[in-house]
Amino acid sequence: MAVGQNRRSASRATWTACAVLVVSASIASQTITTAQPAAAAGDCTTYSVPTYVWEPATTNNIAAKRVLRKYMEWGPKSPDAALLDTLNTASVPMTSKVFTGGGDGILYEATIGGQVKAYKDNTATGGDLLTPVKTYSLNWSSAKRILTNGQWFLVFASDGTMDVYKQSSPTTGDGTLTRVVNGTKSSITTAISAADDAWIINSTVQWLKDGTVQQSTLLPVSLITGPTVRLSGTTEVTTGIDATQAWAPGPGTVSTQTVTADPDTTGQVRTYTTGPWTQVDDDVRAGIVGDIMADAGPCLTDPDPSIAPYFGTPPDDTGDAVAGDPAGDTIAPPSRTVTGTFTLGNGQAAPGLPVTVTAPDVDMDASGETKQTVVGTTTTGPDGSWSLTLPEALPASVQQAKDDNGGVLNLEAVAMGTTTSGVKMLAVDTLSAITDQAAVDTSIAGPDNGHSVKLIPNTVDTEGNLKDTFAASTEGQTYAAKVENSPAVVDGDDPQWQSDSATLPADYDPYLVGGKNVAAEAVRPHVVPMGSGTCDTIRMPVASKIKYTVVGEAHAGWDAKATFEYESSMNTSVETAIKSNGDWTLGGSKEVSHSVSISVGYTNKGPHYAKQYKVPIEYVKIKNQYICSGSVRSTWYKIEAKRYKAPAGGALGKVGKDVSGRDGSANFNRSKKAYRNYIERGGNAQLSRGKSIKFGSAVSFYGVSMGAKTGYDSNHKQKITVGNKSGKHWVWGKNGSISGGKAGVFYSK
Repeated sequence: MAVGQNRRSASRATWTACAVLVVSASIASQTITTAQPAAAAGDCTTYSVPTYVWEPATTNNIAAKRVLRKYMEWGPKSPDAALLDTLNTASVPMTSKVFTGGGDGILYEATIGGQVKAYKDNTATGGDLLTPVKTYSLNWSSAKRILTNGQWFLVFASDGTMDVYKQSSPTTGDGTLTRVVNGTKSSITTAISAADDAWIINSTVQWLKDGTVQQSTLLPVSLITGPTVRLSGTTEVTTGIDATQAWAPGPGTVSTQTVTADPDTTGQVRTYTTGPWTQVDDDVRAGIVGDIMADAGPCLTDPDPSIAPYFGTPPDDTGDAVAGDPAGDTIAPPSRTVTGTFTLGNGQAAPGLPVTVTAPDVDMDASGETKQTVVGTTTTGPDGSWSLTLPEALPASVQQAKDDNGGVLNLEAVAMGTTTSGVKMLAVDTLSAITDQAAVDTSIAGPDNGHSVKLIPNTVDTEGNLKDTFAASTEGQTYAAKVENSPAVVDGDDPQWQSDSATLPADYDPYLVGGKNVAAEAVRPHVVPMGSGTCDTIRMPVASKIKYTVVGEAHAGWDAKATFEYESSMNTSVETAIKSNGDWTLGGSKEVSHSVSISVGYTNKGPHYAKQYKVPIEYVKIKNQYICSGSVRSTWYKIEAKRYKAPAGGALGKVGKDVSGRDGSANFNRSKKAYRNYIERGGNAQLSRGKSIKFGSAVSFYGVSMGAKTGYDSNHKQKITVGNKSGKHWVWGKNGSISGGKAGVFYSK
């Protein structure tokens, strides 16, 4: 079997039995000759244990399935224990029960239909996680819990009674399952049934209840009727455990999982040794949520410290001779000209529409109504494109807003009109201009404009309804709340359209107005009656809140330390959101580059460490109205970031969700060779140029989820420092090679 897999000693005892007796005398387990002895230390080769997580259901539909995900717990007794995602999954009906044990890669499913199905995990050799082996006609669907060490199956009912079954072929799972005890009950079985969690390792049954771990032992007994076994004694192992779920990767060790209300820390796994009880790793990994079980074998040994953890066959430790990069963003030179395109809902050109460009950061802290400061106007051309050249001398208030934001001028371009059927339409584009080379050198990607933005129906003020419809009571039903409250990290962009009261259906169409689709209707400028006077855009903040926002992450796999630094100034771009028709659409991003005189992040964390990092940013929701001589022509809401702002008594920055699931050999094997580089032992590498990936769901504000990205420079960097163990330490970029500056973020093996 390949290195890195759970190996099994040949010393497993084989027995026959016809009954299990349960006695309650207190007998210390170390003084007992157990029914299934572990291998001698010299024979043991098990240092990585397959660990399965049956992830929570995502629906109330009982016909749906849950995901069974395979991890590998590497070096469970080591202070550098790791729980590595193998990227292998299977789906199991949510009405079933799943369990494993014994170290042979055999898993069982007890179905609601009265069957027990045996499977073989063949992922180590490229096969399926659940390869069918045999189906038994046994109805364990009502069992409170089922424990097995491969040979013996202890089936507990909710009233504390226990049935015991014997598997005649534990190493293959295709033998005979014979019931040898029917409905026995004692204080021990009752305690195990009522426990928060329970598990079996070799011949020791352990259970966790209210922070206390206890154990009992299966002992062989000879009776007239033949060999049998019994559960003997109750011994207290430890107290004060802050967890409700635990399992044993092998003899002499226990892992626990803690669930909290904080999605950034929930699902934290810790490891302990049991003789005596000692915590050896308080942060193996976080974000592991679900029913956890280990395919624990009879013994454990320590892994070779010079071998990097891997799953299955050894990884292909190579990269291209020349690590090329894909086409990526180029940093544009400073320019006073900003551009864009406005289109109809179907993507066709929207010509002849007036475009007003304003500087929304002027009077950013005003608490009442203010007029948007206009920096220029223009008109869309035949292809819907527009262009505006800013004056060389900006108004003093605009120049100040630009200077306060590190030389980056945030702008907003608005176009509006009416379709041929009379439906008002609106488009808002968030963009930025950089007119000085110094600001280009420190910005994320230079000027951010040239976007193509679709006009959408402007119906929030229909029939005089000018109020925001957000309700805190329904916020928990939104996409934003679901991803914020989940320990899983979003892989990819947030949905462009989001509701602040519910999850939008997949077939949502914002262009259906009054039973008619207006996406293809031509849009004409609003008609302003002669003598109606001037028109202004009035801005009114209606809500603000400080939210911790993901601005980066760092990764350190085997024999490495991770550092993420965020110093001296903001250098983060956060998406904006616009609501003009009752739901929100993500728009362009606002660059937040204020000087903050802070230094936050984390330093030299690891090995096997990868966490996001978040800083507090103040967000504001603004009501905008375009008014001509007291008559409201258009109304829309906007959500945008303002600045770094730590709450009173709050953290200056904090560690976010666990992202170590993107590290390790399984991910390395799937990466592009052109994106790989290695670091010699004792060396380090860092990203300090270019921009990060967009972190999906970086922040959720008033029912809307928005992404963010950060620029790397001397004060904002992802760094890895490698130890002195032999061999190469491989890293790879998500979007390109590290040396090419387009990696976005890099991962670690």
